[in-house]
Amino acid sequence: MSKRLIVTTLAILAAAVSVTVALATPAVGSIGTLFARGTLTTPVNAKADGITLRADHRTGHAVQKIVFAPGATSGWHRHPGVVLVTVESGALMHYDSNCTPELVAAGQSFWEAGQHATVVRNETAHDTVVYVSYILPTGAPLRIDMPNPGCSVE
Repeated sequence: MSKRLIVTTLAILAAAVSVTVALATPAVGSIGTLFARGTLTTPVNAKADGITLRADHRTGHAVQKIVFAPGATSGWHRHPGVVLVTVESGALMHYDSNCTPELVAAGQSFWEAGQHATVVRNETAHDTVVYVSYILPTGAPLRIDMPNPGCSVE
């Protein structure tokens, strides 16, 4: 491979990364408190009461509290692994990558997994408090900022 082709390829990759970062929609108006983060050092194969949890390798786990002020947004993002979210107080509007909204109120939970972008927004006049449990690859970030998939909400 010629030196010119290598330099051109690297320039294209750098530009692609810059465009992705520029299109990302970071969180605004929320405060997160990470309670704990740890590693399950052995594979997990747990099955009880109709619930199955299986991980064939070391797996990370983290627990976080997030407070969304009125008008706050998580920004479009995705999570490595699986995320379980419970709304303690208030309510959030949860949008999937098809722009479909779902109201999630105090005492309700939802989950996220996969490569598709989602966003949550506090569209109320009061703070909303959620607790998040992340089950993710060891060392992975808790979230990955993503570009808006073409929805009218940020």
